[in-house]
Amino acid sequence: MDDTTQHRLRIAHRIHDLLLHELGEDMDVSLLLGPPEYARAVLSLCRACGSTELVRLSEQFVQASDAQDRAERHAQLRLPATAAVAPTPPGRRAGA
Repeated sequence: MDDTTQHRLRIAHRIHDLLLHELGEDMDVSLLLGPPEYARAVLSLCRACGSTELVRLSEQFVQASDAQDRAERHAQLRLPATAAVAPTPPGRRAGA
């Protein structure tokens, strides 16, 4: 697990704990790290609940998620493209 993922996980656990303590709302930490729809709903609740700490944590979670997305896109760009078919050597016909 890389540093960004660990950071997002720590934030998600803190959000979980505060939502449970302050609002009695339980949320699934693994889902917060998964589907964006679930994360948007939880983060919206954080922003609307009136807790300055939850607002701050929701902003940190978004920033960490954006950083992770950028890092994943960058890693994909650095990987060599895999060719479905090997190129035909010069002087040979394809399929021969």
